[in-house]
Amino acid sequence: MLQLKSNAPEIKWIIRNAATDDFARSLDKRLRETGELTENMVSAVARILNRTASAVSVDAAGVDRIVASFNRAAESGLKYPKMYLGEFTFALAMSGRNKGAIWVTEGFTRGGRYLGKVADGKFAASDACTPAERAQVLDVCADPKKAAEAFGKETGRCACCGRELSDPVSIANSIGPICAERYGF
Repeated sequence: MLQLKSNAPEIKWIIRNAATDDFARSLDKRLRETGELTENMVSAVARILNRTASAVSVDAAGVDRIVASFNRAAESGLKYPKMYLGEFTFALAMSGRNKGAIWVTEGFTRGGRYLGKVADGKFAASDACTPAERAQVLDVCADPKKAAEAFGKETGRCACCGRELSDPVSIANSIGPICAERYGF
């Protein structure tokens, strides 16, 4: 068992997040009851703090564009908004603890390697995300419309729904007209 000083970063995180995070709430309860935490509990909080510290901030305009596109898609009635941009799949979390966050995975099939999420005005890269991938994700976040059009030109499929572009207008725009409207392009 470890006894931490009240100004330790781990204790500050627990107190700050106890109202909104189940894990922090359980640790706060234990601290109040026993005044101690196990080494594993403290190291889990330290890992959370390290992940938060490694989050990369991007300019607000870049993040705002991709967030606005996904919000507009959700408002249009899409149940699970998703886009294929660059070499990545971006998917909006519609429920759960990270509701509103945009998950980023590698590739275009289910089960792609998790690279991070766009939330709270920044891209929080996972440990598995390389610096080159991080830069590519940030480029896509800066201009999702341009990335969607590039995906359509390269693959002949809509970046939003994945369907083949067959209509001449869709082919010319490199994105389907319904998807373009839903995502605000």
